[in-house]
Amino acid sequence: MVETADVVVVGGGCIGASIALHLAQNQAGKVVLLEQKELANGASGKGIGIIRTHYTHPVLAELAYLSQQRFHNFKQLFGGYESGFDPCGYYVLVGNADVATLKAVVQMHQSMKINVDLIDLAEVQARVPHLNLDDVAAAAYEPFSGYGSPPQTTLAFAQRAVDLGVEVLTQTPVQDIELDAVGIHGVVTSKGAIATRTVVDCVGPWARKLTQSLGLDFPVNPVVEHVVVVERPLEFSHHPVVSDLVNLCYSRSDPHQPYTRIGNSDPKYHSQFMLQDADDFHGQIYPQITEELQQKLIQRYPVLEKAKVVDQYSGIWGVTPDYQPIIDYLKHIPGLYCAVGFSGHGYKLSPIIGELMSQFILGDRSVMDKLKIFRFSRFQEDDLVKSPITYGKAKGLR
Repeated sequence: MVETADVVVVGGGCIGASIALHLAQNQAGKVVLLEQKELANGASGKGIGIIRTHYTHPVLAELAYLSQQRFHNFKQLFGGYESGFDPCGYYVLVGNADVATLKAVVQMHQSMKINVDLIDLAEVQARVPHLNLDDVAAAAYEPFSGYGSPPQTTLAFAQRAVDLGVEVLTQTPVQDIELDAVGIHGVVTSKGAIATRTVVDCVGPWARKLTQSLGLDFPVNPVVEHVVVVERPLEFSHHPVVSDLVNLCYSRSDPHQPYTRIGNSDPKYHSQFMLQDADDFHGQIYPQITEELQQKLIQRYPVLEKAKVVDQYSGIWGVTPDYQPIIDYLKHIPGLYCAVGFSGHGYKLSPIIGELMSQFILGDRSVMDKLKIFRFSRFQEDDLVKSPITYGKAKGLR
């Protein structure tokens, strides 16, 4: 068991693994990554893995754009490992009420040099013939977006981190964070204590639980989210990612099997599927949402009406009140950093968040100029993240 470390990263999802790797790349000394179960045990193990830049807030759009660039160069940047990224293209579909918003978002993105444009619905239909566009008023297209594999990406980050000297310890839950007169003194795990002055909290839905002994009440709620997988008929081939802001869902095809996955982006369900404790999650399924997702998929792709459902599963997000992450240095507990509560954004942002957080931890305080809107104190200051423009029903998810 490691007894001392320069930095201990807690949480073996894509965010924690990325931060550990980037710390190692920046020669941060002895870095230890702790995971209570196996890597990608939480949200990173169940997500559909959409990689897009489409956000209504310019800071999120910029971060997503920077991450997208890193996904395109993942193998070269991260030691030859693969993320499973498929840049198959990404469509955003909106109804009449959201046309002006879509146009404003596209204009904002284009001013940031993001490759996106409005696309004629006839062109969408020609490219994706099985797509039903009867209730769609406008569409945008990102040619360089697509999806990746959150578990594969997490493992790639972790494996590259190990190559660079990071100690990755799975099945090692943190039982306590110890303080002394200076600040963080160490962590106590199920396998012993690790002395350290720097801890990075990346535990996602477990954020409130990890730090409750320190008097920190992270406003991060565990929310169950669902995915339905259907088998496409032979005449329906591989298709791009579709973000359906009419029906509040998103879908993509699988890379090597004739499957299509659909996930929920309707925030009305989150209060219904919220758990008191992330440990209360045991893969439970709420049938009403899986049935609804299947019907939404059929409505968008009528050819799937008789498609076989091959899987239904759920995972948990760590969701904050404004659906944005908490990325900060907790000044009242010297040595404690956090990157939690990504509310479904974490995977697509993980490469750039790892890079920026490692720079921040190693002393580059200018990084927080970019990340200031995600500070922990915004909840006490009643200064939640708000987009300058917003979609009618999707709200904070965009």
